[in-house]
Amino acid sequence: MKKSYLWSGLGMIALGLGFLAAAIFWDTPLGSLFCGFCGAFTVPGIIQVVKYIKWTSPKNAPLYRERLEEEQIELRDERKEMLRNKSGRMAYALGLVLMSGSIVAFSILGKLGVVREESADLMVFFLAALLVVEFVSGILIYRRLEKRY
Repeated sequence: MKKSYLWSGLGMIALGLGFLAAAIFWDTPLGSLFCGFCGAFTVPGIIQVVKYIKWTSPKNAPLYRERLEEEQIELRDERKEMLRNKSGRMAYALGLVLMSGSIVAFSILGKLGVVREESADLMVFFLAALLVVEFVSGILIYRRLEKRY
């Protein structure tokens, strides 16, 4: 396993701790956001460092080589590559339709005076939900296509 994997994990942990320090020591309205960023960087960083330590131990070296070979075979499989491409296109099209509909909906709500500064949280929630829908739909479409072909 590359040493850069370890360093990027440690960098993510440091960035997460930096956000934690910012949340603790700065009294701003962004404190809760900084706490979220702390978790978003620290936890994956810790997981990355633990994986590096696990796979670089001498007793796991043969198993790691085997998994790396399987991964290379999976990445070069033409059928799976075609399915990944097709599911990505379908998820992208779905995202475009949902985003276009949201533009129309927010425009109508804005003209009616429903959307104000207080409604910014609603918009952020909606866009976050849209991101999740697009991600999950890509996975589900890929699995469905994989069964079909």
